[in-house]
Amino acid sequence: MQNINVIIDALAIPFGSIATIVIISKNKRNVVNILMGLTVFFGSVASIIFALLKELYFFHNLSLAIFFAKMTYFCIYFMTIPVFHFSIFFWRSQNKNIPRFLHFLVFLPILSLSLWLFLQQDIIHLSDIYLGDKFYIVFNYVSIPFTIYSSVIMLFTVVLLIVELQLIAQRTKDFPSLKRRMHILAAVFALGFLGSLVSIFFVQFLTSKVKYQPAVIFVIASTISISLILLKTISREHRKLWHGCPKLLREKDGTTYCLNTPDGVPKQVKLLDLGNIIEKIQIEVDILKTGEENCANVLFSDDENNVRCLTTHEYIMVLDEIVQQKEMELAQEMDIMENNKLCSECLHKIIAYRKTHKDKSDAEIRTFFLGVRAEEFFGLV
Repeated sequence: MQNINVIIDALAIPFGSIATIVIISKNKRNVVNILMGLTVFFGSVASIIFALLKELYFFHNLSLAIFFAKMTYFCIYFMTIPVFHFSIFFWRSQNKNIPRFLHFLVFLPILSLSLWLFLQQDIIHLSDIYLGDKFYIVFNYVSIPFTIYSSVIMLFTVVLLIVELQLIAQRTKDFPSLKRRMHILAAVFALGFLGSLVSIFFVQFLTSKVKYQPAVIFVIASTISISLILLKTISREHRKLWHGCPKLLREKDGTTYCLNTPDGVPKQVKLLDLGNIIEKIQIEVDILKTGEENCANVLFSDDENNVRCLTTHEYIMVLDEIVQQKEMELAQEMDIMENNKLCSECLHKIIAYRKTHKDKSDAEIRTFFLGVRAEEFFGLV
């Protein structure tokens, strides 16, 4: 007799391992990328390894098989930690007043679940169910109170992540390619994790009609899909982004113009709102390229440390010279205007002054501008 779960689990582990390595290695400096990789690891590698061990030890050591079954659930619950970290990360990007100490509270749900899971001896029962004459599976039966409690926590976790992905998609409505990928990612999470949730916790009540818990099938499908989406979405390296362009002109009536044109003629543009979360996630800049009719008021530096427009990828030019990363960093560090937010004209003047005074050090430039009054600053050439 062949255990069909052993065959499927053995196939799933390589998929999950490759997906985890690919996701995390895509950008090791990106916190969000690492959190996504950890979620995939606990859900599609660690949990399935313990599920496989449960199957292998069922007939030889039942108590050890039950322990491995509990470890399978523990790994699934552990997925809540990176998801909750991501949630705090997401909401803090919207509101800096949200306290950082909330990151220490993400362990409370898994702590409560783990204590209940390992302290109650009869919380899980295992039974072999035969599928014809050639195959059988080991079926998990979990106590109803624990099933309800853990299902509520896991459902809340999944729904929260889906809502946040949809909010990101909404913020990227002016970037069709990115919006489409965020919607697909949310749909995959919903299908994969909700399908696994139903399979793990509720199929046990339908054993008279359903003879198989297809959680691993959902895991394999969602893991492959998530990996492909993130591979095409996350930047391979950490990109330096700046909010604020020295070539953006804002009129009093709200009309915006781009001054970074080849012929020097101002071009009216639509101002897009990306928000800080896109910067935090480190989206691949090629996806954010929309065309010269738009302006995200965000710049990035390329591999040669040249500063480019995020929506057109054109070089940012000041005094007919390409703006360098160190010049943009110097301008952004200035504390001349209120709330540390320099207007476009301010940025342009600082960068222009840096380019026309190459003999001065950055410290001298800072000292000069920090000692300038506002009326004197705007009179500088």
